[in-house]
Amino acid sequence: MVRKIRMPQSAATTRPGYRNDHGQVVVRDTGWGSESFPGQRVYHLRCEHCGFEYGANGTDIAKRLCPSHQGGVKGERLREVGPRLFD
Repeated sequence: MVRKIRMPQSAATTRPGYRNDHGQVVVRDTGWGSESFPGQRVYHLRCEHCGFEYGANGTDIAKRLCPSHQGGVKGERLREVGPRLFD
């Protein structure tokens, strides 16, 4: 018998393509840890209204406002994805 594992609803907010009520869209998981919230990862977000791109930890994606024009808090630093050594 195969059991379905239910993911917490918050897990959906970190999937690429997720759009919150303020027009902030998850582009990708950067793979980097958050500098402001230990234990969380940084996700690349893009504002659908103005195109501004910034980083956000996974705990506040659902309620984020754009730091450029919606008065949202400054985003986390976006870093390039590092090289994959073992594919």
